[in-house]
Amino acid sequence: MNPEELVLEAAEYYYRGEYERAIEALDKAIELRPGFAEAWYNKGITYSVMGRVEDEISAYENALAINPRYAEAWNNMASALGRAGRYDEALEAAVKAVEMNPGFAVAWCNKGAALSALGKDLEAVEAYEKAIAIQDNYVEAWYNKAVSLHNLDKPKGALKAYDKTLELNPVYPDALFNRAGLLLGMGEHEKAASDLRRAIELNPSLREKALDDELLKAILP
Repeated sequence: MNPEELVLEAAEYYYRGEYERAIEALDKAIELRPGFAEAWYNKGITYSVMGRVEDEISAYENALAINPRYAEAWNNMASALGRAGRYDEALEAAVKAVEMNPGFAVAWCNKGAALSALGKDLEAVEAYEKAIAIQDNYVEAWYNKAVSLHNLDKPKGALKAYDKTLELNPVYPDALFNRAGLLLGMGEHEKAASDLRRAIELNPSLREKALDDELLKAILP
């Protein structure tokens, strides 16, 4: 079996949830062709769903050592580094991804996430707006924009972005929960209570989160 066939075989294992076997097939492909960037990239994706973030990062590093202009690998590296709490490096990787492909909406969103994690919410909003300009129905970009505007104490902008998030995905519990808090702060108690009730219906664990907030606790169903 040649390296390309092994990568296809790995993909079949991946979609069947047989991740260890997918890694074995990719390792064989890399053994036959050490400079096969796509095989290293696919290893990173597989490690991601296995929750092995450090192995994931290492796989993307190998892919990028072979092909430094691999925008998808830079983007996934940004996401992995963010999950590892390495936000400065995540930002650098996301910047690389959008340099390689300025029309890469997900990479702009990852750039925004890294900026927000670094406390740079104003710059994060700009990145999310880039993502939205490319893909107007990008739910996660709208939600993240809402969160950053909320952090910046811009309630009208945050509310508009939460509204758009929930227009695109009416069953987004975190968006409902956050909008409840925002509406409560704006004096919209009934709307806030409705959002909070729906959020908890969708994700019962949010009740515990509400109990930690004195204002939300008062309107718990």
